Amino acid sequence: MGAVYLIRHGQASFGDNDYDRLSELGRLQAQRLGTFLVEKGLRLDAWRSGLLMRQIDTASIALNAMGAEAEVLRSHGFNEFDHVAVLAKVLPELAQRDADAAAFVSGKIDRRRSFQKVFEKVIAAWLEKDSWEDMDSWSTFSDRAAQTFEATLEEVGGGRNIAIVTSGGVITAILQKVLGLSSAAAFSMNWSIVNASITKIMYSGGGRRSLAYFNNYSYLQCGRDRSYVTWR
Repeated sequence: MGAVYLIRHGQASFGDNDYDRLSELGRLQAQRLGTFLVEKGLRLDAWRSGLLMRQIDTASIALNAMGAEAEVLRSHGFNEFDHVAVLAKVLPELAQRDADAAAFVSGKIDRRRSFQKVFEKVIAAWLEKDSWEDMDSWSTFSDRAAQTFEATLEEVGGGRNIAIVTSGGVITAILQKVLGLSSAAAFSMNWSIVNASITKIMYSGGGRRSLAYFNNYSYLQCGRDRSYVTWR
């Protein structure tokens, strides 16, 4: 059987003007990822990523830490969904019927501290509709991610080890298809995916796909020190 290692990018620059770049901690996470892959002695036959800088740089830094040279092919299908567009579209509508969303929009609560709670409600509302004007629905996004994943397996071939550096939404979409989950159940897993963590999926001919492990980030911890463990 072959194996796919779905790697979430390192920490991006949440709250900055340019979100799509690694923070200093994100760069250190990518280095630890590369060191771990070397220590594990894992042979990776192919590398893939999306087109986002936080994904591209995570792959580059990890490969450099490994002392390895590899071509990383990029595909739009491994890009994250546009969370800014989703917020802009869904939040005003949600605020009309949800007190937390209304307080967030009006600035009556600390937006940074309350962001995750409100964002989860926004995502739940986004998942409910099959189509949105001028914006991909979750089903459109997840289908594209799953199709890109399957196309990659076919292109690389059986019995290979593939690293895909991508984002939490793409990992969620792939797991939803592999495990046959509902959208809501898949997103219940999404919120726990750590930056620079690895999720391993086994694959073989005939379309057989199975989850080997999920969200491994043990290499980001050193004893009691969890300062490298982040979710956004």
